[in-house]
Amino acid sequence: MLSVYLSYSLSLALCVVIVILVFGLRKVKADLRSVGLELERCQLTLEISEDVGRFGSWHMNAATNVVRWSDYIFDMHERRHSLGNPMLENAISYYHPNDRHLVESAVQLALEEGEDFEFRARIITEQGNELPVLARGTCQIGGDGKVMGIFGCFVDLSTPEDRKSS
Repeated sequence: MLSVYLSYSLSLALCVVIVILVFGLRKVKADLRSVGLELERCQLTLEISEDVGRFGSWHMNAATNVVRWSDYIFDMHERRHSLGNPMLENAISYYHPNDRHLVESAVQLALEEGEDFEFRARIITEQGNELPVLARGTCQIGGDGKVMGIFGCFVDLSTPEDRKSS
């Protein structure tokens, strides 16, 4: 009799735990859906802001040297999206030859010392247009103190007259 009661009690307790877990999972799923919608809203807001403010964002992964560009940066460089995100060396090659040393030094210091940077330089687009930009970068530091990557932005400093002559 005691074992039947104990078995019944354990079964009931297990059912209660399962019900609690199911409701908990439903809440987590709803929360994740809400976070996903908020993330989509933030992404859209960023894309609209980039178009209006004429700036773009990028991230360089220190382990792979791949530089992920936002849509606006692809547009600034007049680079087809189908070419994909450039490697660091290729991204630097877009800079005017007289500005590349400045860029290389800033990136090297960022990767080795974790130094943030800001500079003005010129990029040469895929169509051969020269575009003045303000570049900023801030280091992403891992738990071990090493640089994992660099987050940054470009601001298009060209004037409407510059853009008409392109």
